Amino acid sequence: MSNISFDLSGKIDEQTVAALSALKRIADSLEIPFFVVGATARDFLLKHCYGIEPPRITRDIDLGVEVASWDQFGKLADALTASGEFMRDRREQQRFHRDHVLIDIVPFGPITDETKRISRPPEHEIFMNMMGFREAYQYSVMVRISAEPEISIKLPTLPGLALMKLISWNEKYPERQKDAEDLLLIMLKYEEAGNFERLYDSAQAFLQEENFDNRLAGIRLLGHDMAKIADPETLAAVRKILDAETGKGTHHRLIIHMIGGSARIDTRFDEALNYLEKLKKGFEL
Repeated sequence: MSNISFDLSGKIDEQTVAALSALKRIADSLEIPFFVVGATARDFLLKHCYGIEPPRITRDIDLGVEVASWDQFGKLADALTASGEFMRDRREQQRFHRDHVLIDIVPFGPITDETKRISRPPEHEIFMNMMGFREAYQYSVMVRISAEPEISIKLPTLPGLALMKLISWNEKYPERQKDAEDLLLIMLKYEEAGNFERLYDSAQAFLQEENFDNRLAGIRLLGHDMAKIADPETLAAVRKILDAETGKGTHHRLIIHMIGGSARIDTRFDEALNYLEKLKKGFEL
């Protein structure tokens, strides 16, 4: 297939490939688009696409499915359980199990309200902000996870994943500290993730402005790439978050979560603040 961006066949464990293959078969039969998100996407992108080892590895699968209604989401859930391959979690309605693999499925797209949020019927009490999902899916890349049989799935790019991570962290604070850790990891590794040549070519201005500090220039480039794919509403929301987390009088919640989590990335407070300032500067298109 000419649109394959990465060939990951043989790199992902068999249980995960089998679960994704079964999910794809059922989702395709219902014409429901999906892509891998969350920590699963982080691991696939960093470890398997770019050879960068994340501080922690997950075997769980996070999926975003593009649906128009809860009825359509329900058809997917019913088809998964009717296949006999998936068991729905009794407590978490978005969670499914296949053998030892746990799968969390969240809907995005037309199902969201005017604020890009979803609330599960009938109570409509639990809200989740899906801002950034549409753009991340729109700019996603196709990767092959199996050669025989040939199976391909979609992943967000690192800028798309960073958008979703930042919005998720802010929406669920203080519950989503791992999103802050992942954002820091993406920032620190962006130059290594296929962007080195860009810094010495089309993005050379960032490198020159940062006195040829590849890391800082890479973070500027990440912010630039995030801004390019974000729609105006998402762009405004992300800028507001970054302003709130770097401005005077802030409690620096994001920085504290970025450097104080279980991942233990060796970064000092002043360094992390500088990184966030560079990310924000990259949004100046």
